[in-house]
Amino acid sequence: MKERSKNPATKQIARERIEILFEQARLAFAEFPDLSDRYVFLARRIAMRQRIRIPRELRRQYCHNCNTYLVPGSNMRVRVHRGNVVVTCLSCNKHARYLVVKPHVG
Repeated sequence: MKERSKNPATKQIARERIEILFEQARLAFAEFPDLSDRYVFLARRIAMRQRIRIPRELRRQYCHNCNTYLVPGSNMRVRVHRGNVVVTCLSCNKHARYLVVKPHVG
């Protein structure tokens, strides 16, 4: 296995590549959903190898169980239940719950 780089520039390159892969997954989903899943898989491998976090907005675009790129209405169900957003992957029926954050008024 290749050794992880300690150079901070490689982490920045990895972040850029992860964003590019998610953008490519979004563009390819209509015609090739399997290719979108592959892009998500590659982005996760890059993040794991460089030990960086995938940003929250990108992290919520894939199923953590089956690595499927999720698109609402196509292969994902979104419901609001008791203050939580419940996302169901229709490929593996796994549920993910996210707390609805209320804006602070004051």
